[in-house]
Amino acid sequence: MPPSLAYQVALARRVAEQLRDAPPELRGYVAGVVALLRTDPSVGTAAFPVLVGPEYNTIVFPDRRGFLDFYVVEERRLVVLVDLAWP
Repeated sequence: MPPSLAYQVALARRVAEQLRDAPPELRGYVAGVVALLRTDPSVGTAAFPVLVGPEYNTIVFPDRRGFLDFYVVEERRLVVLVDLAWP
């Protein structure tokens, strides 16, 4: 069987803790972002634009209601979610 082309997505401890008591809307956004990042972390969508920064890339949630920072380890096809901001 050929190797998977999908990226693995890992959550930093801080993000996992933030999601533990998060509202369903935020969990839904993060689930959508994870699906997007598994296919191609360099491309955003109208719903989830990707801003490329010097240290991290940032996904912007709809209506600018929150942000999710991540970085990509290309040689391991790994995306690490490092910080989550939500009002």
